[in-house]
Amino acid sequence: MRYVLSTFIFLLMATLTAFDVIAQEKALAPTPRAVTMPQLKNIEKLDGQLVQVVALVRHTHTAQVFTFGDKGGAEIHAIVPNPATDAANVGDNVELTGFVRRFSADAFERDYKWFRRSDYPDVHGGDWVIVATSVRTSEGTELVPPMTISTTPPNAAPAKPAKEVNK
Repeated sequence: MRYVLSTFIFLLMATLTAFDVIAQEKALAPTPRAVTMPQLKNIEKLDGQLVQVVALVRHTHTAQVFTFGDKGGAEIHAIVPNPATDAANVGDNVELTGFVRRFSADAFERDYKWFRRSDYPDVHGGDWVIVATSVRTSEGTELVPPMTISTTPPNAAPAKPAKEVNK
């Protein structure tokens, strides 16, 4: 009887611990902030934030880059990690989620394993961009490849390496 009770208590504690770990992991992932096109006029105030916006695609450069913005206003580049699963088309309404950053090819090469300068020739140093973690077309197509999606901002503190154990 003691064995059954001990096993039950152990399994109950293991289950509760697993639920606690899952809850903590979900709490650590940032939630995108819903923004509107007028809010993006002051994009510098959103630097480093994970944002979500519904946008009309104004221009497409490659499968990895498109621009959006208000008609007659400034345009913002959306950068889709390479290789994109498909391309956005001019006139598409997309739901874009990503991190707001000022573009720097050197910093992007350091921060993103998928980034290659040659894939993003139309984006210039100093431009404000949104680095996509998700781009969904109105048909439901996801343009960001699953292996590149990250909800961790590029300037997050790196994980500390585990201490080595002396033998």
